[in-house]
Amino acid sequence: MGGTTMLTLALSDIATLGTQVAMHGAIRASEIAGDEIFEMMVAIVIIVYDTAA
Repeated sequence: MGGTTMLTLALSDIATLGTQVAMHGAIRASEIAGDEIFEMMVAIVIIVYDTAA
């Protein structure tokens, strides 16, 4: 347990990792934006329905 472990990455691995992280972030952001748009549309429909009633 007293040993040390060095983590080494090649430069090409770092570039690939960055791309994967960026893609995951972009996909997650689009999912959140889609959810927010849907919730906003539902809220508008509820307001219009309540106003018309």
